Amino acid sequence: MSGQNQRRQSIRLNPPTTSPPPSPQRIASSNTTNGRRQRARGSQRQSKAQRVDEICQFMRKKDITLREFIQVYVTTQGSGGYGERPATRAKRLAEAIYGQPEVLDALREHPASGTAGIVTVKALRKEMKALEEAGDMFSAYQVDRGQEKTSQDGIRQEERPGDGQKLEDYECILGDMQFEDMSKQVNTRAPLLFGLLNGLMGPKIKRQDRAPRDPSKFNHRIAIITSILCYSRASEGSNKFPRVFGAFLHSNGVKRRVLDLFHQFGLCEGYKGVHKHLETGTVHRYGQQLDACVVYDNFDYREGVKHQLISNHAEMRSVTTGKVFRGVDIPSGGLKKSMLHHEVPLTIEDLLYSPGAAVYDETAAKIDAYYIAEAIRTAYPESVKSIFAKSDIPYPSMPAVELLELRKTDSKTLGPILFNEGTLDGSYEVVESIYKHQFQLDDTEFDNRLFLAFGDQKTSSLIRSMQAEQVDASAAYDRKDWLIGVAALFHLRMNFLWLMQRTHYGNMEQQDASTLYHNINFWGRKNIPADRAAFQVLEELVLHSFDARVAGLLYTRLEQCGIDTSEQGDVDHAIQDMNAKGFIDLVEDVRRSAFEPQAWRPSKEKYANNTVDEEFLSHARYLQQMIVYKTLKYGIKNGDIGLIDRVIGVCCFYFEGTGQSNYAFEMLYLKRLTSTKACDKELRRAILSNSLVNPHGRRDTWQEVDRSLEYLNLELKRELWARRTSTFGLDALFKTTSLTAEYTVRLRKAIEKAFARKDNSRHSVPSPVDDIHTLAFELACDSIKLYEGGRAARHQAPDIHTIGLERVATKKLEVFNAKVMRDEDRIIVPPYERRRATADLDPDSDAMAILVCIF
Repeated sequence: MSGQNQRRQSIRLNPPTTSPPPSPQRIASSNTTNGRRQRARGSQRQSKAQRVDEICQFMRKKDITLREFIQVYVTTQGSGGYGERPATRAKRLAEAIYGQPEVLDALREHPASGTAGIVTVKALRKEMKALEEAGDMFSAYQVDRGQEKTSQDGIRQEERPGDGQKLEDYECILGDMQFEDMSKQVNTRAPLLFGLLNGLMGPKIKRQDRAPRDPSKFNHRIAIITSILCYSRASEGSNKFPRVFGAFLHSNGVKRRVLDLFHQFGLCEGYKGVHKHLETGTVHRYGQQLDACVVYDNFDYREGVKHQLISNHAEMRSVTTGKVFRGVDIPSGGLKKSMLHHEVPLTIEDLLYSPGAAVYDETAAKIDAYYIAEAIRTAYPESVKSIFAKSDIPYPSMPAVELLELRKTDSKTLGPILFNEGTLDGSYEVVESIYKHQFQLDDTEFDNRLFLAFGDQKTSSLIRSMQAEQVDASAAYDRKDWLIGVAALFHLRMNFLWLMQRTHYGNMEQQDASTLYHNINFWGRKNIPADRAAFQVLEELVLHSFDARVAGLLYTRLEQCGIDTSEQGDVDHAIQDMNAKGFIDLVEDVRRSAFEPQAWRPSKEKYANNTVDEEFLSHARYLQQMIVYKTLKYGIKNGDIGLIDRVIGVCCFYFEGTGQSNYAFEMLYLKRLTSTKACDKELRRAILSNSLVNPHGRRDTWQEVDRSLEYLNLELKRELWARRTSTFGLDALFKTTSLTAEYTVRLRKAIEKAFARKDNSRHSVPSPVDDIHTLAFELACDSIKLYEGGRAARHQAPDIHTIGLERVATKKLEVFNAKVMRDEDRIIVPPYERRRATADLDPDSDAMAILVCIF
């Protein structure tokens, strides 16, 4: 009989009786009695432990253990009637254990209960719900909701500032993806599930002869299993990780049927969900910013045969890729047309007196000393380090001319542009696609504003051609005078390397040790053609050749002191024995002998007396040309636009001297923008500053804006290769991958960084020390020694600086000003005859007279 029925029976048998109201004395005595009763009940509650002890003693007297008691209690029928069935007893026992958190905690802490302890399905589902509601990696992918809201509200919602995350803000999406913390999130919000999985994945046998295994690998597995469970429980509420992981697989070339198979396993979303995710994106908001800058370039892709045909119908397709990025050093109101003055010409004085172009100043001497010391340190790093570790004299440093402030560039990939920007007609379509369709700018935006567009030499040239054709147009947009095309710096570097190859390569008949042809064969380096070699191998060759020539000059001076330079160890000890002042003096001696202007241009007397050492002259010209390239590379990497500006001036002469008239014109155009009154100082700094981007925000991670686009093109080609089928060609895939290629690249890096094995992914470069030493010793034996009495050579590097200066001063500059200057709002384009590079100028020429006036 239950306690409730007993109370009812007691009330029926003993009905309440009425009594007279109590007196005050009885009330007082009653209060005292109640207090005593409450204290008695309190003492009874505190004695529950005593009563439990009594029960335990009673069980010991009856010779029954707690285990036997529970086993008999839940498996046998009681004698008390209703409620004493085994099922009822088991239910009461379960409620007594699982309904009291203190009991569960005590049981979990006991070793005998296992690592995970006692868990229930209800408790696990409660933890999975907490993971879903936490908004972390196991929650819902929120961008789709933003898409639905945007599609309902229209474009006006995007135009409102401060709305938070926009569809194109993949940086915000990736910032919310904390892949490394997934296992921590499980451990924090689902400790029962984490403990259960961790206990199940424990090793079968604990080996004492091995180190404990790395828990991070198994924590990643716990995170993936938890994602599968959460996604299976709530396919829309916990789809964040499955969706981005599906995008990761899809961007790595996983096909549709495999994605759908993984979807059945719960690892990722299916093909439709992933493809829907990758189709989102817009650049409208980026393009409407007043500081928006653009870089675009051609994208050539060979589209192979889609179906089985008799003949080969592969087609070379040319489309355009681009990026828009938030510019810096741009006034708050944007760049204005009033900052550009078309009537200002570029004069020969602007070039001759431009720093680094023709005058050898103190900054140039410091740059030379720095690279001489760096070349020696490349060959003997420890020895040079030991010299300055115990000296107060500083190591030669690179001068800082005009450093940019540190920033992290915010960029966005442009949408698909299915036009060839390498043609004039295609350039019209490209510009319209970017500024009218993707940026959705009104016609009034082109009345007073200026826009910067970076690209290669052809991009800048075609922009000027459009302006020349549309000079009489009535609408500001049609005139295109609001667009400034700038030849970007990575293409400048490539063309400068080809300049080095053109002037110093040599051939079979001209195998002097001063030629690159000799260096290639001496080192046994292959696959470097004589014309336009691959950028990376050519750059490595010319940089190592520079270091070897400087080391050769060092060896000639050490040999004069009686030091044997055939062994690296002897040279190493000789450098270590120097003090800092002796090392600086040695660097200065090398600089004076091969890096000053007289080393490039011997005096008239030497030419007259035929005492010019032609082979040493070729070495000196190689070294001085490479100083220009190394300065450009350093200025780009460290964000020093002052150093970059120094290089532009001398490149005007170099490119014209080698017959590369197109790039000579671009350098003149860029020099006019950055060094004359044709541009206000705000526009001048904006052009130089935005020619660089910094994807990582560190001092030495600057790169050319067009190089960042080349990286994008590389990833885009990989994705096109991975996704292309016989059904989806270039056009269809380009529309979906062009906007998301950068996002998928960053997504791959984020996931691989979080889950992949921590290996060094950098390309390992073999040490050039041995190659530098062997070639330096070869050169020091004879080739790089200076013969005061003169020496003839089979190969002589041309004096491209003097040749280019003469051409620029006499004809090129006049043609250039006629093309870029405005006369009554018209552009005059006279005919121009391209000229080829010739041999060195006569010392009595007019150009030499100009140089004599300077020095």
